[in-house]
Amino acid sequence: MDSEYHYYITYIIALRAGFGKDEAYKIAYSSQYTDDNNEPYEINSNKADVYKNYISQTFNILKPKEELLRIYPMFHFFPGTLDEIVNKSLPRRDGKFHLLNTIPGNSNGQKLMQDALKSKNFHLIGITTHMFADTYSHQNFVGFKDEINSMKGFLKKLIPSIGHTKAGYNPDWPALKWTDDRFVSKYSEIDNKDRFLKASEHIFELYCRYGQGYLPDTIEDGKKELVPALREAIGDYDSKNKRKNERIERYKNLIGNDFIEYDEDSWFDSTVSWMSDPETIGSSQVKRIYSWKENHEESDWYKFQEAVKNHQKAAEEVLSPTFEKMDITKLDIW
Repeated sequence: MDSEYHYYITYIIALRAGFGKDEAYKIAYSSQYTDDNNEPYEINSNKADVYKNYISQTFNILKPKEELLRIYPMFHFFPGTLDEIVNKSLPRRDGKFHLLNTIPGNSNGQKLMQDALKSKNFHLIGITTHMFADTYSHQNFVGFKDEINSMKGFLKKLIPSIGHTKAGYNPDWPALKWTDDRFVSKYSEIDNKDRFLKASEHIFELYCRYGQGYLPDTIEDGKKELVPALREAIGDYDSKNKRKNERIERYKNLIGNDFIEYDEDSWFDSTVSWMSDPETIGSSQVKRIYSWKENHEESDWYKFQEAVKNHQKAAEEVLSPTFEKMDITKLDIW
């Protein structure tokens, strides 16, 4: 999924589930920023105690597999349980299974969602929502370099089989129908709109049950209003993703007057100052020195970074039995 879902649709779901306008904005921003948080920083005014953030996305698919494991399964391809992988993986032409297979709405992801919602930490809720939504769009891919991700085509052979790289943007566009040739013909035709609406319904229910405490009948009424509204906003199928801006305008209308545009730099810029390192000025690689602005511990950027660390810790605890089965004992935090 891209910003269409992680920011705009998540924003809509949070508001419909009863979160306040500030809370919904923080949830949606954190959900989208999980994709944009791809730069490691070292921050400190006096260098006595350097603060390091954890990145939650990397676009360099050639990084070592341990680093990709720290990011991809934790934030973008969260695996199901062994039972779910055996019983809910789509039937493949080659008959293979993988311990890190992403299962839509899986119970591992539900546990992290429930815990995040109960914490009332809106930055953590946004990060975990990103992970959980991606279990629907990234289903049946693994966040690992493996031929189980491989697809047909000469050019695709030149791309490493990591995540859905060989499928390109196909899994991420909400109004797309496409073919996943890894599966038997009965299951190979993919309807993203259907997947995205199912994700929205599930997230809405989790928000209501564990975040807002809605009664079951109220949840069902809410879903009956939410799903048709999102279906209409996504609109007709769009094979080239050319009508994205039109869809975004419809999402904004559903959000209403309280909508705040997403600016990926705003949280960072309001929290961190920087200057050029005098020792590198004039060289081909000028470095920056970063320092905190006032009251940084109360800032959204700092709270988001701490939530990333909390999410990773919780995700590692859930996935540790799977990693042990794969003989993986150490993950690079960067």
